[in-house]
Amino acid sequence: MSIVTTSLAAFDGRPYFNKALRYGIEGEIITPGRLENLQEDFAKGIVQIANYFGTAHLRPELELAQHRMVRMISLYLEDASGGDLRVAACSLRDKTLLSHSKGGSEMLKRLHAMPESTVIGGESVTPESQRAYLDEKTLSDVFTLDKYRAEFAVRQEVQTAIDFAFWLAKKMGVARRDVDDADSLIRSAMLVIFVDKAELKIPSRTVFVRLIKSAKSAKACLNESRLSSFLKNEPEDFQRLTRQAMERFVTRDLPQIRVTGSTADKLLYGEYVQSYFISESVDDDVREYNRLVAREWDRVTRGEEDDPAVLATVFLFVATGLQPKASMLLKEAKDLVRVFRTSGFNSQAVSDFIVNQAPEAMREDLQKFWSDDLQREAEEGLADTDPKWPDTHMERALKYLRSTCAVSWKGCRD
Repeated sequence: MSIVTTSLAAFDGRPYFNKALRYGIEGEIITPGRLENLQEDFAKGIVQIANYFGTAHLRPELELAQHRMVRMISLYLEDASGGDLRVAACSLRDKTLLSHSKGGSEMLKRLHAMPESTVIGGESVTPESQRAYLDEKTLSDVFTLDKYRAEFAVRQEVQTAIDFAFWLAKKMGVARRDVDDADSLIRSAMLVIFVDKAELKIPSRTVFVRLIKSAKSAKACLNESRLSSFLKNEPEDFQRLTRQAMERFVTRDLPQIRVTGSTADKLLYGEYVQSYFISESVDDDVREYNRLVAREWDRVTRGEEDDPAVLATVFLFVATGLQPKASMLLKEAKDLVRVFRTSGFNSQAVSDFIVNQAPEAMREDLQKFWSDDLQREAEEGLADTDPKWPDTHMERALKYLRSTCAVSWKGCRD
C-alpha cells in the first residue's frame, strides 16, 4: 500500500486527477475511509493496465501502468467535471477509480476510431492498432484535455466531410463503395454545379475535360438559381456545407483551373495538391479522353497505345529522328537502322516526346518502357558491331524490327 500512497503523492499538483484528489481530501469531500478504497482501486487498476500493455510481473511495467492510469483518470475527470475541482472530487467520492480509468480509455478509443483524413477505405481499427494508440497517448505527458479536444474537433470535421461526400455521391449517381476520397469528390461535385447546364452527376474523364474547358472561360460564373435548385428541400446541414464548399471552390480551386498552363490532364493526374474525383466506367472512351487531352499522341498512335508494338514503333522513330507513326514500312525500317548505326539513339528526344505529347497518367510507365526495356533491347537487336557475325544487309536487324514493331511488310510480325 505504501507504493500506491507514495505514487499518489508524487503526482500531486500535476495531473488533474491529483488536483481533484487533493481538493477532495482538504475539503473533507473524500473521507479517510474513502481514500483507502481509492488506494485499493488504484492498485487493482495498475495490475490490469500493466497486463494489458505487457506484464504485471515486472516493476518497470507497474511504474508505467501507474503513469498510464493517472493520465486516463485525469483525462476523463477533467472532461466530465468541466474543470470544476469540486465536481471532480465528488466524482472520486461516488465512483470507482476503475470507472474513471475506463472512461479515459473509452475517450481515447473513440478518438482513435475517428478518421484522420478524408481518404476513405484505409486501415481499419484493430485491437493491435488500438493498443498501440493507447500506448502512445497514455505515456505522453503533453496530451492534455485541450489537445484531446483539438484533435477531436479536427477528426470530427473530417468525419463531417466524409458524410457530406457520401450525400453528394448519392445525389450525383456514385455508389458509396466507389468513393475513395471525400475532398476530391466534393471538389468534382462543386465543379459540376458551377458549370451551368452541366448534367448533375460526377463526370467521366471525357466529361471532366469539357467541364474544365467551360470553367476556364472568364465569363463562367456561379448560377445561384442552379445552386438553390440543387439544394431545394435538402437538410439544412448539407445546404450549409454545400455553400461553404462552393465558396472554397470559387476562391481556391477555380483560380487554379484558370491559371496559364493548367490542363484537365494535369488536374487529374499531375502533381497538383488538390485532386478531383471522376467516375470510372467501362463505357468511358479512353481514346476519346486521350484525343481531348493529347491530340498529337492520339494521332501518332492511332489510339493503339496499349499495343507494345505500336509504342516500340513510335519510340524508335523518335529516337532516330524520323517522323513518328504507328506502323513501319520496309524502307522506313532500313532508314531507321542506318541512322541508328551511324548516330545511335537520341534518348532525350524520346523522353521529351513522352513529356510533351503523352497523357499525364501514362508518362511514368512509358518512360520506364523506353529506358528499362526497349532501348537496351533495340540497341542489341539493331547493332552490327561483331565482326564474327556481320549484319551488312540488315537481315538480323529487320528480323528484330518485325518481331518488335508494328510493320507493314510481309503482312505480319515474326
